[in-house]
Formats: sequence, structure tokens, C-alpha cells
Amino acid sequence: MIKFRRWLSIHVAKHPKRVVLVIIILFNVLFITISAALIRSLSLSGTEKMNFFHAAYYTVTMILDAGCIESVVKDIGTTGVALTLTCLTVIIIGMITFTGAVIGYLTNILNDFIENASAGNTRLYLSDHTVILNWNARAPEIVNDLLYSDNKETVVALVKSGSDEIKKEIEERLYHTIENENAAVYKKADSMGFFERRRYLKNNKLGNNVTFIVIEGNIFSQKQLKDIRIDLAKAVIILSNDPSDSAAEDGRKSDEGNPQAVKALMQTADIMSARNTAHDRNIIVEIADSWTYDIIKKVISGKELGEKCNIVMFYVEKFLGQLLAQLSLSPEMTHVYADLFSNKGVAFNTVPVQTDNEIGYIRDYLSTHKNAIPLTLLNHNGESCFCFAADTQKSIHRKQEIKYAGCRIELNDVHDEGKRVIMIGHNSKVEEIMRCYEAYISCRTRDHQTAPLKVTVIDDADSIRRMDYCQRYSFVEEAAELDIYHIDKSFETIKRLLLNTSEVINIMILSDDTELDEYADSSALMYLVYIQDFIKEMLRQNPGYDKKRIRTIVEITDPGHYDIVKGYNMVDAVISNRFTGNIITQIGEKESIYDFYKDLLNYSPDEPGGQSRKPQLKKVSSFFRETPRPCTAYDLVRAVFEASVSSADASEKRYPTLVLGYIKANGKTIIFSGDLSEINVSLDAEDKMIVYTDCVSSCLS
Repeated sequence: MIKFRRWLSIHVAKHPKRVVLVIIILFNVLFITISAALIRSLSLSGTEKMNFFHAAYYTVTMILDAGCIESVVKDIGTTGVALTLTCLTVIIIGMITFTGAVIGYLTNILNDFIENASAGNTRLYLSDHTVILNWNARAPEIVNDLLYSDNKETVVALVKSGSDEIKKEIEERLYHTIENENAAVYKKADSMGFFERRRYLKNNKLGNNVTFIVIEGNIFSQKQLKDIRIDLAKAVIILSNDPSDSAAEDGRKSDEGNPQAVKALMQTADIMSARNTAHDRNIIVEIADSWTYDIIKKVISGKELGEKCNIVMFYVEKFLGQLLAQLSLSPEMTHVYADLFSNKGVAFNTVPVQTDNEIGYIRDYLSTHKNAIPLTLLNHNGESCFCFAADTQKSIHRKQEIKYAGCRIELNDVHDEGKRVIMIGHNSKVEEIMRCYEAYISCRTRDHQTAPLKVTVIDDADSIRRMDYCQRYSFVEEAAELDIYHIDKSFETIKRLLLNTSEVINIMILSDDTELDEYADSSALMYLVYIQDFIKEMLRQNPGYDKKRIRTIVEITDPGHYDIVKGYNMVDAVISNRFTGNIITQIGEKESIYDFYKDLLNYSPDEPGGQSRKPQLKKVSSFFRETPRPCTAYDLVRAVFEASVSSADASEKRYPTLVLGYIKANGKTIIFSGDLSEINVSLDAEDKMIVYTDCVSSCLS
């Protein structure tokens, strides 16, 4: 008995459902057996031929359907009281112990199944899907950008908690995007004829092609990682925590590192590099501090992954700092990058090539292709690939016979004018922004140009003291204290600069990403209101002032705040989480594009003597010796490229320059897309060209 009780207690603890099921079965078998024997023994005259098995059958039918008692009790007036009471007792007890118990057990199993499925505790049978481990403010943008994919996309997110809130957040985010995109499509189709309109809507309406599954659990669980088929995923994205989650009490970002990301990467890499997994899968791990960066580099160097998976370290603060620095120098590039970084419309794509002659490849490609723009030759993991600006990967390979008009274009040796930036507020990327400014100055002065950048910082006293801007950075002219309760005094510095300097002034307002989620962007939006009111009053007092000399750029982390910002004139909004989310999405789909983005966002080349290429804005009147005549986008792209590499001095360094589009004087941005030979281009002197070239010079003529 002691052994039996021990055995039973163990099984109750380990398999309680199984024990309950066995007890239900044994009890009902015993009950039916006893009931059948009793009914058989109480049979009256006329039922003598009823054997045990007949009695057992009738017992079961009475339990399942009380009306079947007539099979045994045919006439209540002639049947014995004992048999009648026995049958009624069997029915009542059987309905409780058999029917009720079985129904209750099955109901419990179904409830458990539904709960497990809702919580994601069931095994998924997926492949070529995207897996997100952990959750932060950038994750919704990763999912949202997949709406523009040409294929059906499945995303599985494994998170610690808050699955219901995440599901709701994604549903609202996708719904909002689809509604906005389709509203623009319908508006454009209003002026079309019936059949043309229907065809346009069919080809351009955005549908929901994203299946999103969120699972609440342990991101370090081998079982759960395998249950979501991480071994067959095309991309695994390991996200870091938001800066607000790791901020210290004084608001500063903690530098303790992120060992959880290291552990998640090690487990993911082990699963994805197993023998039976697919080849060429991507793991993108977000990094927010130098300690995590260094240790993950050691993890990558110590792993023998072969062709199984590629690990990409995405240093969030570095990328965002470089991006914010670039956009503070050229605010109009905000709209350009918003198009190029997203899967919507033109995006950056790479294809493997067998060449080391970049200029020759571009020339040959342009002679037979007109649906994509070749940009630069990359070397990725010892293999050559070429980066293009194209609508889709298929557009790159569309080969055609082309008639080239051969328009004549002459380019100037363009040097950018000096820039002045007023930086208001702070965030966790401030130091990276300053490093990027230093690289920008170094890039411009290496060809004996004058130092082209002056920065004024306006921030709270603690941040100014902590960063010590004026001592650490020679290009910072002044660091003024921002007192929100005496805002007029803080703006005296801005007014002095606006009235006493000749340069164009870009005012950059930073969003403090260490603020709690409910206060996200609150300080940046408050500063924006004050700044815009101040500028409006200054222009009223100085009616002859050229308001085009002032450009305001505000960083926001929540896309929902964009509608607030876009109501202001001459203000550009940088939705930082959207930019980084879009880049991560592209890296997940084509890992080799990471090398391109590293060069694009950095002013310092990776190799000594190398180039740092990126899209830049060049005014038509200074970029061209004469404003080009109206032509097609294809003719313009090809003519500018040929002019940029045709140097009079053979010993002179040649910088290929590719045109991506242009910005009209009224602010309208045109990015070349589709068949370039069908796009008509008419430029004015005040328009600005969007050109991809080296950061030192756009050309050497």
C-alpha cells in the first residue's frame, strides 16, 4: 500500500489529467459491470433470456439516453419496484459519473487547448517566416514595413509578457497604414475613367499580406524556440530593450550591457546552425552599448556557422546617431530616406556579381537596363555584390534594348556651403551624433576645405554639465542652458544666431528616449511648440527676413505623433524608430545590404583612403554648369554618370555619381521609380538633385 500511494502521488503530481482520466474510466467500467449484473439478477418473467452483455448494453443506453429505460422497464405497472428503482439509480449516477465526468474532462481539455494555442504553447509548422525575440518600440515598424513586401509574410514574436497589448498594437498599426495608403490611392484614381480606375485600384491597393502571431513565454527556452520553428525561419531578429527600460534614476542610460541578448544569440545560433536546418538564414541582433558589442563580436568569431546563418550586429545608437546627424545637416533628406529605407516604392537591393570594375559594370549595365539604378560595388564575406536602387529585385534583371539620346551635361566641382546646427534637448544618441559631426568635418577638410560646421547646444543644466560640450567638441560654439520656465531667456541665443549669421540654420529637436512610454516625445513636442511660436514672432518683427534660412527638424519615436508635427510649415519629422525598424527589415531579407548601410550612414570610410558614399542634395544651379534641357530620367542618370567619371586629368581620382531623383523648389520630392525612360524631367535652377556619390565631392569635372 505504501508503494502504491507513493506511485500514485508521483503520477498525480506529474500527470494529473492522465490520473483523472484513468479513474473516470475504471470507475465507470466497474459501475456499469455492477449495474448490469444487478439488472440481470432482477429481471422478471419475460426477460429471462437477457444475459449479462444485454444488461450491460441496456445499462449504457439508459445512461446516455434516459428514454431507453423502456427496454428494461416495459410496463411500470407490472415491473418490480426493485428493478425500477435500480434502473433510475443507474441513470442518475451514470449521468453524473459517466456523461458528466466525460463531458467535463473533454471540456477541460478543449479549454486547455484553446488557452495553450492563444498563449502560443503549441508547435507551429512554418518555414521562411520572420521571428522576433523580445519587443520594443521599433518592433511594430519591422512588422509594418513587411506590408509592402511582394510576398505573403508571416511574423512570429516571442515575448516575455503583454501579448494582448502587442496584438492590439500591431492590429491598429497595420490598419492605420492600410487605410492611409489606400486613401491616397483612391484620391489619385478619382480623375481616371471607369476601366482605368478599376485597373489602377487593382494594381495599387494595399492589402494585409502579414500574418502576425505573438507568443508569450521564455525567449531562452530551447523548446519554445524550436516550437516556433526558429530553425526554418528566414530571419531572426533579437531586439534590445528600450532605453527607458534601462534608464537610471537620474535619467541617464545604464551602461551595464545586455547579457540577455548575448544568451539569446548563442541559443539561436546553436539551433540555426544544426545539420538539419536550412542554409543562408539571417540573425540580426540589436546592440545598444559597447560591452554587448564587444562580447557579441567574440561570440561570432568563436562560432563555426559555415553557410547555415549570417549574424549581423545592428548597433542601434550608432546608426540612429549617424542618421540624426545627417538629417540635421540636410533636413530635406528626411523624405528621401523615408522612401529609400522602406520596402514601399524604391528600395536598396543587392545582387551577386563577378566583377571588380565598378565603373565598367555601371556603364555596361546602364546600356542595357532602365528599371534600376546601379550604385556601388560591395565586397561581402569575400564575395562581390552590387547595390541597386530599384522597385523590386526582378526590376534589376529586366534587360532591354535602349535608345540613348546622349544629352550633353557638364558638372561643376561642388563644395557644400558651411552649415550651422542648433541642437535642442538630448537623448541616448547624443554622443554618436557628435562623433558623426566630427567625421563630417574631417571628411570635408581632408581636401583643404574650410571647417564647414558650427553647432550650438541648448539643453538642461545637468546634461550640459555631464556632456561638457564646449570642452569635448571644438565645433560646438556655445552651450546654453534651457530653462522651460523662462523659455524667452533660452531663446535669446537662437534669436542672436538667426539675426547675426548668414548661414542657413537647421534647428534639431531631440526626443528624450529615456522618458517613460506614456511621456514619449512629450518634451520634444513641447519644445517644437515654443520654437515655432518664437520663429513666427521673430518673422513678424522682421518682415524682410528670409524664412527659408530656417529649417526645423524634430525627432519623434512614436509614429502616432507624426500628425501633430506635420501641421507645422518648414518642419521635418524624423520618426527614428520607423527608420531603424525599416533598415532592420531590409537586413533580415537581404543580409548583404548591411554593409551598404554602414557606409551610407558613416562619414568615415572603413578603410584608409576609401570613400564614404551616400545620397546628397546638390542645387541645380551649382551642380551643373548649365541647367540641363528637359529629358528623360534615364538620359539624365546616364549623362551625369558619364560626366562624373570622364576626368580631364587621368591621374585624378574619379567619383561615380548616380542621380536618384530631385526635389523641386516647392519641396516636392521625386524619386526615380520604374521605367526611367518613361519619366520626364524638367529642372529649374532652384531645384535640388538627389545624387549618390562620395562625401567629399559629387564629381571631378
